[in-house]
Amino acid sequence: MFHHYPSYACLGVKNYFHCVVRAATVLSLALFLSSCATESGTQNTRLVERTDPDDILETKSLRDIETLLIQADQSEPSKASVLRLYAAELALLKTEDAARARKIADLIVNDFSPELLKRYFLVQIKIALLEGEPRKALEVLAEPRLLAAPLRKSHQLEVGKLRAQAYYQSRSYLASARERIFYNKFLTLDQRAENHELIFSTLMEIPTKSLATQAEKAITSDLRGWLALATMTKQFQNNPLQQYEALSNWQRVWGQHPASIQLPLSLSILTQVISSQPKSIALLLPTNGPLGPFGRAIRDGIIASHYHQNGKAEIRVYDTSNQNVLDLIDRAAVNGAELIIGPLDRNNVNTLALQSSLPVPVLALNRSIEQAKSNDIYQFGLAPEDEMIQVADQAFSDGNKKVLALFPDSAWGNRNFETFKNHWLELGGTIVDSSSYSSQKSYADLVKSLLNVDESELRSTDLRRIVGKRFEFTPRRRQDIDFIFLLGDPAQARGINPTLAFFYAEDIPVYSTSHVHELDDSKIDSIDLNGIRFCDIPWKIAEGDPVQLSIKAAWPLSQAQMAPFFALGVDAYSVYPRLEQLKKIRTNKIFGSTGVLQLDKNNIITRKLMWAQYRNGEVTTVPMILDAT
Repeated sequence: MFHHYPSYACLGVKNYFHCVVRAATVLSLALFLSSCATESGTQNTRLVERTDPDDILETKSLRDIETLLIQADQSEPSKASVLRLYAAELALLKTEDAARARKIADLIVNDFSPELLKRYFLVQIKIALLEGEPRKALEVLAEPRLLAAPLRKSHQLEVGKLRAQAYYQSRSYLASARERIFYNKFLTLDQRAENHELIFSTLMEIPTKSLATQAEKAITSDLRGWLALATMTKQFQNNPLQQYEALSNWQRVWGQHPASIQLPLSLSILTQVISSQPKSIALLLPTNGPLGPFGRAIRDGIIASHYHQNGKAEIRVYDTSNQNVLDLIDRAAVNGAELIIGPLDRNNVNTLALQSSLPVPVLALNRSIEQAKSNDIYQFGLAPEDEMIQVADQAFSDGNKKVLALFPDSAWGNRNFETFKNHWLELGGTIVDSSSYSSQKSYADLVKSLLNVDESELRSTDLRRIVGKRFEFTPRRRQDIDFIFLLGDPAQARGINPTLAFFYAEDIPVYSTSHVHELDDSKIDSIDLNGIRFCDIPWKIAEGDPVQLSIKAAWPLSQAQMAPFFALGVDAYSVYPRLEQLKKIRTNKIFGSTGVLQLDKNNIITRKLMWAQYRNGEVTTVPMILDAT
């Protein structure tokens, strides 16, 4: 019988591995202790053999890592390695402290018996995954000595779960799902329900066209059925009724498929989603004044989506320019509105956030400064702070630890750099140096100073003066940075990026945000941005869907500076029918034009953007790995 794992469905795929580490390590400790009792631990080992594995840590002598390490230091080598292996597993179980587990594991002399050797390999895999090194984990998972027979069934399941997580972390989504599909038959009914959520959410990370292509190629019926289900779900994600009809057709074909017997939760509640759709919607947007162009772009994105989807709800537009937002909401409610989309202005959103209740649910298109008091308000906007956090996360996951940062000398630049800095330090990164800058013709002095090239030149001058001779000398930049964070617009980046290369930093990765990318920039204008990696909304860097293509044909501004606001309108229309669904299933995602969208516990819709890079003056998206190589 396989060990019963705790529920992961509420945690999401991102946190799934942390649950796996804990559950798998509890099981590992039980097996380990039953086979590796020391003289001083015989009584405790007998206790473990007749006790539930979750009770192991209640035995004080078995949960004290420091005591184990002291005993290891006082023991002969083979016994010391066993004690340190136990301590490393305990570090992963109690605190998921990868750094401490790594330090302990590095002291282990790998001369174990075959059974203990497998335990050692599993520790190395878990540490690698916690440290964000899936390729290293996959290398250990391919170790023949780990897979050598006999491999207990519990180990087979544990290895399968870790391999699936390693594939997922390396963005090999199809391989990850395939692994989970393979071991699905070994699980209990409850475990299968959890596993189905993971299979489904993993496949949903793959683009729709790729899902359809892979479904045609799939050899096994189980995989083909899962791929067909994910394809259908993504294809009709903007229309719950069409999605329900497509699901019914899928179930008629795949009635005996495991996913049909236990549907993913987001699909099982589709009838509730459809029945709760509002029949009247009010748009509270500025259509005049300074914010008018932005409000009109959002409005046009919503209306275009409405007509494309043959929407049934009535839509009324209320101009928030010079109007009291609370009065407008009351008026809209009296007129029969069951949902409000807007407002856009942050001050208006702040006003709503202070209300203890609202007459109808509100999907605000900006973020409030304070946490909202009412559960009736959902917040969805293009907050630049989201991008700062994603740049930090991406750079850190790429293995970078030390950064040199440049940002505009403005309230906007300082505010966003602070967001980046705070999150970067939380991750464990280091700010080697940073500087604000103003727009100028030449950034040579700024860059030269930050890269310490001027110090290198000064040392050369001093050396020439001391020896009294001239000699050839190539200045050197500082060597203590892993990457450069460049925050700015295209014009600023075109001045700074070539200057970095000129002063010998051409081999240092440069990360930026969507602000460095304009859709209407020419190839010649973008040559000086070569090499810059940046995150941006799918609308600007991915292949458009039919709604996006029709909007671009009708409104040229949707391909220029107004692109994010048209995309926001399209996504607002996609999100509103799913609000209750997103609220019930926090791990559920919408793959929208402004990013991958999720609703957090504060009813804020977060966005995960795409990544791209400038190459030869053109934007190239970061490729998605669809399968393991």
